[in-house]
Amino acid sequence: MPYAPEMKQKSRGKILKEAIRLFKERGFEDVSIDEVMGEAGLTRGAFYAHFTSKADLIAHAFRAASGVPTPAMASAEELGRFADTYVSAMHRDNPGAGCPVAALTAEIAREGPQAREAYTEFLKYFTGVIDSYLGNDKDDLSDDALALVAQMVGAVQISRAVADPMLSTRVLKAGRQAVDYLLPPENETDAA
Repeated sequence: MPYAPEMKQKSRGKILKEAIRLFKERGFEDVSIDEVMGEAGLTRGAFYAHFTSKADLIAHAFRAASGVPTPAMASAEELGRFADTYVSAMHRDNPGAGCPVAALTAEIAREGPQAREAYTEFLKYFTGVIDSYLGNDKDDLSDDALALVAQMVGAVQISRAVADPMLSTRVLKAGRQAVDYLLPPENETDAA
């Protein structure tokens, strides 16, 4: 007897949640379908009722991640607090609980078009959230928002990649200072 649609949707949600967490922690290559399904409490056979392949799962995991609520940021000060959390040792040390852009940018370049398109959608969503708090109400993403996202993501990625803990901390500190330089003065975003 087939599963009820609500049950199938709940199972799909579990799979996507565990997949994006595992991908962020270990990358695409080091995570198997069996591991994702085990973490979701399901069997491998159930995977194919939801996805056609691992590449399909990667794409859908990014799309699901773009639906995750982001903190409300109505001012430069709140955007600064968000940056404090994003460009931090806690984010660096917990990729599975962090942003998929910071965790998977280097890997996504080696994936197929479906996964890269989903990544692009997520990056646009994330940058759009930043952009809205900079006061940009245009359809195109602003260079300011793109620069902020690039700075925050790059600082986290480099801090994760280096073997020297002191250098890693310095990269985060320098990255956070650069974000402050890119943020508009408090009164500019409040007036927007």
